[in-house]
Amino acid sequence: MKAFLAAVVVGIIVAVGSAQLLDSRFQTTTPALYTTEGARITSPGDNLVQF
Repeated sequence: MKAFLAAVVVGIIVAVGSAQLLDSRFQTTTPALYTTEGARITSPGDNLVQF
């Protein structure tokens, strides 16, 4: 039973730590991510096609 509880606690710690790491280091907004010479998004709300 101790091993199971230890595994659950370690799993929760790893999940929370990974979520914090991914949110703080590896996520960027779409306009910042896809800003290159070929595809430049200047203002995400103003360049949409209006029907």
